[in-house]
Amino acid sequence: MRFDHTGKAQLGRVLVSLGILSVAILVVSLHAWSGIDENRRTLFLFLAVFPLINALFDVLSYAVTLSLLRRGLRSGWPVFWALLDLAIACVLFLALCATMVAAIHGLNLLAGVPLLDLGALFAGMRETPSAYVWLYLMLFSTILPTGLHLLVSLFGLQGIWPRAWRQPVAGWIESAPQGPALAVRAALALGLVWAIPLSLVVAVLWGLWAFGGGFVLAFLEGYFRVLLWIAHIPIGAF
Repeated sequence: MRFDHTGKAQLGRVLVSLGILSVAILVVSLHAWSGIDENRRTLFLFLAVFPLINALFDVLSYAVTLSLLRRGLRSGWPVFWALLDLAIACVLFLALCATMVAAIHGLNLLAGVPLLDLGALFAGMRETPSAYVWLYLMLFSTILPTGLHLLVSLFGLQGIWPRAWRQPVAGWIESAPQGPALAVRAALALGLVWAIPLSLVVAVLWGLWAFGGGFVLAFLEGYFRVLLWIAHIPIGAF
């Protein structure tokens, strides 16, 4: 509160975050975790560690999304800025997962016992991925603002049509109440204005996946191996 009144709210938030992180590290390094139930160890991570790390990447994602959203509103191609936002969000998501794994591994070493068994976690995600929806929801919160940005930018797709083609459609919409035939003409034209650009986007995405889907899967497999390396888990175990 004192920092808010002195105009140093951002500094205050940084100090509070660092203070919480320092306390969590001290608790892990000084407490005797061997006598605590495994479920309670995991609960400590979810209440004291995960929210702080997740919030850091959420703030970065929100800042990027708001900045690119403002640029998109002033641009003739808002979808470009939304796709750039999506690319940055994917990078932040990958960085978030790696940071989480590194933090858990480091805290496990400090505690002397596994606060969270990373080996069992990775094995479970491979064997029964549907059982870890809670984890996906927590991690994918970083991409939520980006998804909303992408949806908003889709409204700008009609801008790919030349203005000379869009103006007659606007006139048909205004004259639609004058008769059934005019209303059908206006509805059909407006539907094409929106449907054709969206269909092109879907076609491009399908083409990218058809030709590059294998590279994406190979990249994700390599990324999984990097996570195993961070967690010091033998790759051969999976």
